Amino acid sequence: MNILVYLIVVIFFFVLIVVGVFNGSDVTINLVLWHIGPIPMGAVIATASIFGVAFACVIGVIDGIKIRITNRQLQKQLRHLEEESDALRLRLARHEGPGGGRTSAEGSTAWSDPRT
Repeated sequence: MNILVYLIVVIFFFVLIVVGVFNGSDVTINLVLWHIGPIPMGAVIATASIFGVAFACVIGVIDGIKIRITNRQLQKQLRHLEEESDALRLRLARHEGPGGGRTSAEGSTAWSDPRT
């Protein structure tokens, strides 16, 4: 899967380079209160792609941080539940004793035969 993503990224940047080389004319960028220009179209395309990749990386890092935080919380919860499960198993094993379903006190008490 990673190879496919890398291949798509390489193809995308190759297309950007080709478009930037064939569109060498100068353009003026009009932002809301700011005008930049004239700038070659290739520089505009390169700058836009760099900002796009940087934005995607920031989103990926933030998402990774959220996943790690959730993973740590789930690991703590799992550890707590395993400890609770072990404690319940230990308590159950103490109540059952060697006789299977009875405690050791019940196991030692024998039924006395009234005929003897």
